[in-house]
Amino acid sequence: MSDSSSDISDADPPWGSLAAERYLLHHWNRDSTESPDEQRKRLVNAFIHAGPGRSVPYTSPSAAQISDILEPWRTRLQHEVANKDGMSPAICLRTCYRLGSDAIHEDRLGGSIDLEMAIGGDHRLLNDPTHYNYGADWHRVFQVVPELLEPLAPGWAFYEQDQHRAIEALTAYAERGIAAVESRLVENLTGVSQGAPGLGFQGAELEYQIAVVLQSSVHLACVVTWVVIEDEEAFDSGNVGLMFVDALGRVVRWTRIEPAFVCAMGGAWARGSWVEMDEWLEGNIGPEYQMGGSCGGLLFESMRGA
Repeated sequence: MSDSSSDISDADPPWGSLAAERYLLHHWNRDSTESPDEQRKRLVNAFIHAGPGRSVPYTSPSAAQISDILEPWRTRLQHEVANKDGMSPAICLRTCYRLGSDAIHEDRLGGSIDLEMAIGGDHRLLNDPTHYNYGADWHRVFQVVPELLEPLAPGWAFYEQDQHRAIEALTAYAERGIAAVESRLVENLTGVSQGAPGLGFQGAELEYQIAVVLQSSVHLACVVTWVVIEDEEAFDSGNVGLMFVDALGRVVRWTRIEPAFVCAMGGAWARGSWVEMDEWLEGNIGPEYQMGGSCGGLLFESMRGA
């Protein structure tokens, strides 16, 4: 969907009410030696990395603050996409606009997908070469809609607690082995659980599968949203990118899917069943979550010890 409109007079929700807008207005320094664009970029990055500190009090902005600080930063459509109240946190993002791609886009995503069911409405399909001609650098979208990286309700406390529990379980397994693992997980994997056939793993394979499950739990606890990428490869292969990202915009896992599957992904996310899908379970691990990545050390040390 194109977002070239600059009309901000009747924005819903009001300008200045969303988390990143409040943060920019609260920390804005009119006497800064930075250019306005430099200050916006620095503050948006600070917002993304602030964690629970992203939250600042709401103060109704003046007309000058809207026109000087917020309006040059993002369009009204981007403002609306940043509002996740009661809606899907996901977006579809087209980053390739090469010659002849418009008709292919319309056939695959523009007209054949129920975007209301998939991602909460066609306004969440970001399709405008003026704003999104990112090429491979699709992460730039978080510079204009960083609220996509906000954990959903019940919010930061639950998000961090969930990560802590998952990492604690993986650490305990790395240190003490199977004795530290919940008996239910071991029973399910060995096939001795009552009422379930189990998978029949034993020995080294059982140890490896436990590490895989615990690693997946850590990955799961880090995900805040998913993004569908219609990039150059999507036009070449016919399959769009599906990215599961964390609160800093880093890819936790990713895969390629047929465009028609976007609706199924939206429904699975709403039900919470996406964690059982092959697209998640067998997805590629993102660079930062691999060995050598900023998030990968603990995970891969645990896997190596299995």
